[in-house]
Amino acid sequence: MVNGRRAAETVTVHNPATGEKIADVTRADAATVHRAIEGAAKAQRAWRDVSAVERGDVLKRTAALLLARKDEFARLLTAEQGKPYAQSVGEIEYAASFFQWFGEEARRVYGRIAAHPEAGREFFVEHRAAGVAGLITPWNFPIAQGAKKVAASLAAGCSAVWKPAELTPLIRPRHRSAHGRGRTAGGRSADRAGAWLGGRRGARGASGSARPQPHRLHGDGQHADGRSRARHQAGLVGIGRQRSLHRAARCRSRLHCGATHPLETLVSGQVCVTANRVFVHADIESALTEKLAARLEAARVGNGLAESMDAGPLIHRQACTEVGAVVDQAVAQGARIVAQNRSYESDDSLRAGSFFPPTLLTGVRDDMKVARDEIFGPVISLLRYTSVTEAVRRANETPHGLAAYVYGPRPAQCHAIARGIEAGIVGVNEWRPLKAEIPFGGIKQSGIGVEGGEEGLREFLEIQVISMPKPIMQPT
Repeated sequence: MVNGRRAAETVTVHNPATGEKIADVTRADAATVHRAIEGAAKAQRAWRDVSAVERGDVLKRTAALLLARKDEFARLLTAEQGKPYAQSVGEIEYAASFFQWFGEEARRVYGRIAAHPEAGREFFVEHRAAGVAGLITPWNFPIAQGAKKVAASLAAGCSAVWKPAELTPLIRPRHRSAHGRGRTAGGRSADRAGAWLGGRRGARGASGSARPQPHRLHGDGQHADGRSRARHQAGLVGIGRQRSLHRAARCRSRLHCGATHPLETLVSGQVCVTANRVFVHADIESALTEKLAARLEAARVGNGLAESMDAGPLIHRQACTEVGAVVDQAVAQGARIVAQNRSYESDDSLRAGSFFPPTLLTGVRDDMKVARDEIFGPVISLLRYTSVTEAVRRANETPHGLAAYVYGPRPAQCHAIARGIEAGIVGVNEWRPLKAEIPFGGIKQSGIGVEGGEEGLREFLEIQVISMPKPIMQPT
């Protein structure tokens, strides 16, 4: 207690590569979250009346500000999340693309006039901002996932309260104190560009508490998290897709198809669209395994701020323990470790880091935990198949459906296979085909709603129908 008031709870942010402390941030309590929502509600009344063109200009200025400070943001992102600097730069550019896209889409929110069954009347079908948006983002892509939600909600005329992940709350221009006070990079850039965005890091008590409540809730997390939020936010839509999907990849005739992509080096496999399972035809299993092992062993794993790194650490030590347990169980059940990359062990400064060796497994079966559950680590699991029909059937034997990949030399056949796979997005001879211009979301238990594309804007809009008498021309 300080002067009769309870001291604010803090969360310490560490560099996962070195274990060093970066900053302490304050965790907001329920009252703080409620004040943020109330402030957002007041700001939204004015923001919704700003013209769509002006709202779009604000978002495009935000994109420009992010790109102008790309290096600064990327270095901070790498420090707190661990991904290599080049991947952090890519994330900043990806985030900016959503502000640019929705800045252009803001002016394309059209209503329509529909025919009325009664003579002399007509329907006006209009779109209006849903209200305050509550945004919850994960630690693996902390600024990109925020940008998708922030840009779409502001373009629609909503204000937003953004809760970043506790593990990665620092994406902002500079530290002003050891306690990390200030907005995230996306939030500060949006503020500078002219939008209102409340940033509440480490917030507790937002879901399931008494009013006020946001009108839209968008979040990313595991399936159980989403179901819990849905129960607490009854009547809200746009619960973000859950990250739990077994992905399928196919490469039968051209060995380079599956071997030239990094697979598990992007964010060290901590990506919701990572290829959890790689189905490989029995005829080329040996050759593909050899190529993948060579690439995995040649990768550079270490501090993401060092030059030319391919992979960094996992987010924390517990993640290493969990991934290791899954690999150990698979080996005990008959899988084989073909290759592991422990190049980070040669750097003494990384001893306190949370590294897990990128690992290639063969002999994986469908009933193993490593094939059933999301690994969220740098593990490539190869599963043998003998026919395309078999591979598609096995790929679909999961309650999840976020992303999948199909590799092969014949586009028509690949397209047919892709259409048979039950996933929200399928890349044909392309890894992670996620762009601002297209909607992205899962099917089955992989979430509700989409992000990106014109569909992503609709998540933050409500439809109002007004039945009106047709104007009657008065004689002059």
